Amino acid sequence: MNSIISNKIKQVAIIAAITSQLFTVSTHADEVLSPLVVTAGRLAEDISSVSSDVTVINHQQIERSQALSAADVLRGQTGVHVAASGGPGKTTSVYLRGANPGQALVLIDGVRVGSSTTGSFDWAHLSTMDIERIEIVRGPQSTLYGADAMGGVIQIFTKGGAGEFQASADVEYGGYGYKSSAVYVGGGGNSGVRYAINGEIRQTDGISAAANGVEPDAYRHYTASGKFNIPIGLGELQLLGRFTQGKNDLDGGTPFGDVLTFTNTTRQDVLSLKASYPLSDIGESSLQLSRFGEKFVSRDPASAVNDADIKTQTRELTWQNDLRWDVLSALFGLNLRQDRGQNPGQNIDRKISQRAGFATLGIHAEHYDLSAGARFDQNDIFSNQTTYRLGAVVRPWQGLKLTSNYGTGFKAPSINDLYWPATAWSSGNSNLKPEKSRGWDAGLWLDADWSGVKAELGAVWFWQSFKNLIAWAETSPGFWQPSNVGSAKTKGLELSGSLAWGPAYLRANWTFLSARNKDDDTWLNRRSKDSGSVTLGAEIKGFSAEVQTDIVGPRFSGTGNTNLMEGYHKTDLRFAYAVNKHWKLKARLENVEDKKYEEVSGYGVLGRTFYGGVSAVF
Repeated sequence: MNSIISNKIKQVAIIAAITSQLFTVSTHADEVLSPLVVTAGRLAEDISSVSSDVTVINHQQIERSQALSAADVLRGQTGVHVAASGGPGKTTSVYLRGANPGQALVLIDGVRVGSSTTGSFDWAHLSTMDIERIEIVRGPQSTLYGADAMGGVIQIFTKGGAGEFQASADVEYGGYGYKSSAVYVGGGGNSGVRYAINGEIRQTDGISAAANGVEPDAYRHYTASGKFNIPIGLGELQLLGRFTQGKNDLDGGTPFGDVLTFTNTTRQDVLSLKASYPLSDIGESSLQLSRFGEKFVSRDPASAVNDADIKTQTRELTWQNDLRWDVLSALFGLNLRQDRGQNPGQNIDRKISQRAGFATLGIHAEHYDLSAGARFDQNDIFSNQTTYRLGAVVRPWQGLKLTSNYGTGFKAPSINDLYWPATAWSSGNSNLKPEKSRGWDAGLWLDADWSGVKAELGAVWFWQSFKNLIAWAETSPGFWQPSNVGSAKTKGLELSGSLAWGPAYLRANWTFLSARNKDDDTWLNRRSKDSGSVTLGAEIKGFSAEVQTDIVGPRFSGTGNTNLMEGYHKTDLRFAYAVNKHWKLKARLENVEDKKYEEVSGYGVLGRTFYGGVSAVF
């Protein structure tokens, strides 16, 4: 296995060397369709003016990947680790630049999503059905987004309607009893109203969630969403609704193996009402009222220990103003947020309220952009928090971009951390402090079109320090409680590049990561020192093909360098053929080599799996 990893590293190094000789790297032709980045500054900006380390995954890339979930799209992205506890629909966590899953904020069309009780978002049920694009912003972003954005932000943008009425349908079948169907209708009228409505049903027999089990654990999934944009004078009102339900058969995990009666159901809803209105010719003001709710119900007739009924919700009101002049820009706003968690089985029903004000200032010139921002958060549980961020972009000549950033961040304790009821063996801790971080990065980006070859090369060095990390530990024999005892440091180098020549394209990335516990110098669990991905594709006369290999190095599943998981590589093949402007056939083969590997120790992964389907657009 080590020789395989070594060979893959050499392959990536060769690709990077060839690319650097071309003095470039690239945005493939389809990436030109998404020249603006929204998440980095809370407003639409040309990516050449953005100092943050940003990846934009556009709709064409998502469609070519044929990925079933957003987590599948994120696998293989620079600096991203994905860990699923079993097959489809099982608990899935995303690690960004070595930060903990709860330290990266997740947004859906500007709506904060995640559990108030656990403090993190479960990616298992986020389908790609209605996703238009994904933006990944790495590094501390609490200045704009507050708590939970200390490691970065991942924002999902859903599809909207435009132009003439359009309808599409998609049907797919695959191994392990997989089948799915999805529909979309959307468009816009002469009145300026735009609409998009999506629906999806998906199910699979799955595999045993426990690696040592033999009984398949099925998954059934439903998603419905709608987005409506309505003109109001010179402004616009946007209504958004998204509802998801996922039902899982579960196992006890190592060492318990199969649990034949254990199931859970997760329901998530995203609701948003956003009004935007121009401020003369110099900017725009917006007001967004949003709600994210999650209901988690688990049942096991054989053991009441597995039973649970948990409800969480996050409500937010955000007022934002964006002002722009010739060389100056300013953004400021207010944010009100309330989190609530209800767990009757543990006698928990708590609310936490937060209030914040934020502002940024930018200076823009032909060859550089400078930005500075600050935020003040007031919380009714813990002490007030002030965060700030500085960023700079320098463009000495066309095609070269140099970036640097420094920022601070924090993460609030979860409701479970604060209020877990006292028993003979565990208790929450209402005296917890927020986790804090500070970090910097510096990047170099080359972009050129050389003799018909479009190319791009990127290299980013980063460093981040974390303190007051919240960890549950055994404070006395048999008694567990959370406390601010942890500290950690992450640093590394991210390399990315792509080439596009005619109908063919190549994308590759590699991350060298050091993620350590500062107290005992051990590795943080589930973070590998080396990881990367290589994708080779082409599109000719309606036929498209991609081969993607993801590489993950060895890492530890447990804390304190315990439970070593071997490194692995996994290859997927994808094909599509547009029969005409209405009909498309598609097929893919995942885990071509039928690799046996682990993302979470003791939990299974899918073997070699074939999928085939057809889609129609009218």
